[in-house]
This record gives sequence, C-alpha cells and structure tokens, in this order.
Amino acid sequence: MTTPGKLDGSPTPADAKAALDALERAAKAAEAEGEPDAVERARDSLKATLDALKLTPEEEKAMGPEVARLRELARKLDETTVEIVAFGMVSRGKSSVLNALLGRDVFEVGATHGTTIRRGSHEWAEAEPDGLPDARLILVDTPGIDEVGGEVREIQARDAARRADLILFIVSGDMQRIEIDALAELHKHRKPIILVFNQVDKYPDADREAIHAKLEDDRVKGHVRPEDVVLCAARPDPVPIKIRTPDGKSRIEWERPAPLIEPLKARILDVLEREGKALVALNTLLTAGDLHAEILDRKVRIREEAANRVIWNYALMKGAAVALNPIPVADLAGGAAVDVAMILALSKVYGIPLTRPAAIRLVRDMTIAMGATGLVQVATRLIGSGVKASLAGATVMTGGLAAPLTALGYGAIGLTMAATAASASYVIGHAAGAYLKQGGQWGPHGVKTVVQQILAQSKTDSIVDRLRDELKSQIKP
Repeated sequence: MTTPGKLDGSPTPADAKAALDALERAAKAAEAEGEPDAVERARDSLKATLDALKLTPEEEKAMGPEVARLRELARKLDETTVEIVAFGMVSRGKSSVLNALLGRDVFEVGATHGTTIRRGSHEWAEAEPDGLPDARLILVDTPGIDEVGGEVREIQARDAARRADLILFIVSGDMQRIEIDALAELHKHRKPIILVFNQVDKYPDADREAIHAKLEDDRVKGHVRPEDVVLCAARPDPVPIKIRTPDGKSRIEWERPAPLIEPLKARILDVLEREGKALVALNTLLTAGDLHAEILDRKVRIREEAANRVIWNYALMKGAAVALNPIPVADLAGGAAVDVAMILALSKVYGIPLTRPAAIRLVRDMTIAMGATGLVQVATRLIGSGVKASLAGATVMTGGLAAPLTALGYGAIGLTMAATAASASYVIGHAAGAYLKQGGQWGPHGVKTVVQQILAQSKTDSIVDRLRDELKSQIKP
C-alpha cells in the first residue's frame, strides 16, 4: 500500500494545498516593501511548483499553453522582466504615451478609432531604474477596452493587464463610467496603477486643473494614490510657427512640440526603484498561483476521464466474462482477477505505485464494505452459474431437443449475472479511484462510507441499466 503524500503523479488535495500555500507565502514575503531577496524567494517557490507538477506526456501536451506560461514566468524572474502595460479606452493616446517614453515611434498611432488591434510590446532599454540593475523593462500596448464589436480585443487587453507588473491607465479628460469600472476591476487584482492624464495640451489651464482635481476625487481615491496621477502630453497637436525667409518675407509652418513626458517617466522609475523587486515577485507569483490552480484542475479532469474509461471498460469485460462462464468457482475467481487488474490500471492513471497484493486487499476490503450488495452479487453468481450448468446438462441429456429453451434461459440468466457483476465492478472501480486520488488512503470516513456513497450514486445514475444495455450487444446466448 502506498505511503500517503509520496506521489509519482497527481498530487493529493493536501499536496495541492501545500503548493498553493507556498506560493501565497512567497507572495506575501514579496509584498513586503524593501524585501531584498523577494525575487529569489519567488524563483525558488516557482521552481518547486514546476517540479511538483509531474505531468504525463499526454497531460503536458493537453496543457501546453498553461505549462509554457508557467515556464515563461520562471524566465521572467530569471531575467527580472518588468511588464509595463498601457491600458484604457480607444483614442486616449496609449500608443503615443509609449512612443514618447521610448523616444521614437515604435507603436502604431493614427486618427482612426482603435488603431491598436492586438497586443504589442517593445523593450524600454533606455530606462535604468536604480533599484533594478540589469532588469528588462517591457512596454506593452493593448487594444481599447471599448472598441465597438471588439470583444476579443477587450479580452486581449484584460489579459495583458492581468500579466502586468505596472499599469499605465491612460485617460484624456474626465473619466467615463466604463473607465471608472475598469479601474476598479484592475485594482481588485492588486496591480499598481499610474493614472495618466494625457493630451493636457488640448485644455486651457483652468480646465486642466479642474479635470486633474476630479481625477483625484472619491471615485478613484481608493484605487490610485494622488501622487500616482500624472499629467502628460505624449503627442501634442501641431502649433503654427512663423518663419521669416531670407528675402524678408514670412510664412506659417506647423510644427509638433516636444512631448511632455518627463513627469511620467520619473514617476515610473520612482515606483520601480522603490518597489520593483517586490512588484516582479508578487505579480509573478499571483499569476503563477492562478495558472497552477488551472493546471491542477485540468489534470484532475483528464485523469478522471481516463479513469472513468478504464472503470467502464473493465466493468463490461467482467460482465461479459461472468455471463459466458458456467463454472461458479472460476466465475468468481475470474471476476476478482478483473477487479484487481482494473485497480492496477487505475493506479497507473493516477500515478500511485500499487502492488498486486495491495490491489487484492483493496478488492477484498471493498467487497466486504459493500455489505448486502456484495453478498447478493456473490450469491447471484453462484446460483446463476449453477442454473447455467444445469441447463447445459439438460441440453446434453435431451440430445439437443432442449437447446432453444436452454439458450433462452442461459442468455437471460447470463445477462442478469453480467449486469450484477459489472455494476459491482463499477462501484469497486470508483471507490478505488477515490482511494487513489487521496494518495492511497480512505480519508476520515473510511472505506465503508466511501463505498456506500458510490453505491448510492450508482443507483441514482441507473448505472445497472446502462451496463445492461451495453452488455446486451456483447453477450450472445
């Protein structure tokens, strides 16, 4: 019998909880401001989480994107990568803000509504926050959250924001309801947010100050600190410039002023210098925790689907073998052998090493725990096998005259015995699955309670009827 907790595959609930608790502890440690080794703690925790997954090749293929994302997070920690995501409604100047930070046009800008149609990113190599030596700062552009008919774009933007370490929430005036709601939603995910009031060059001084005051009012006070509300003009409108020519004449040319971006750049670097390591560690672990939970959930579903196929196939195999075998002792022994083989197959599905003697003991314990149902199964098979043997003898004694009647009775009795044996195997299989999923233990309620719960469920689901229907097509009288 296996030692609880020492698994070669699917973790027990206790193991899964321990892994998530480890991520949470590391996240809390990372959240402490000034934690010098926050990234190192997060790296160790994430490595342990990856090592503990122990997926089969089939499971790793099925969960390729999730596993790849976990490994990407590990690389992010190794490289101290910080993702700074621009987020907001369309035409607020998200791309322009990022271009101004970079000092060159990298992200597409234009007059059309919703120019950015997919997530884009570029390394901000020029920025060097003192608190994050050798860090890689990545600027990320996203589609607008309000693009008409652009539900996919909105999902892309929210996914980028979920992965962000620092969010630049771009507005270009007093906030609309959709912006306030989005800001509140982002705050729930514990993301640091800088509220960027862009396009300030379009407003007279009095209007600009009034809007700035509104951006610090009660609507956003709980989500953004006053010092994190920053004004900028990432791509000012062209202004007329009077040019005097050598011949003494003059003409008007339109020139675009230099962007007002230094206050935002200074605020970003200040945040990263003070909280950079904690931000990287915390946000990486929060994302890793979500991914880990998704992987465990899918892993359980994949293995349960495989286990259900194993149980159903072995139950049908046992039913067919019992129906066609006229020898009582061989019938019972063969049925028990099928149950043992089923449990050994289930142990491989769940990744729990199990020996044949241990599987035999499990079958014995579960048959006893079935109580009256188990006794009826044995009695039915003994009596039925005896009747089947008698019918076969009658056919011989009558020189074959009783063969049609014998065949009819043989088939009816065989189907009854098959359904009884198959349903018992079904209960044993699911009870064994519950045992294996808990790391080779029955839990606080014991084998009898687990078996009785499976029995009650099988009656509710009319498992016997389903098994009988499938067996009819397999058993020929």
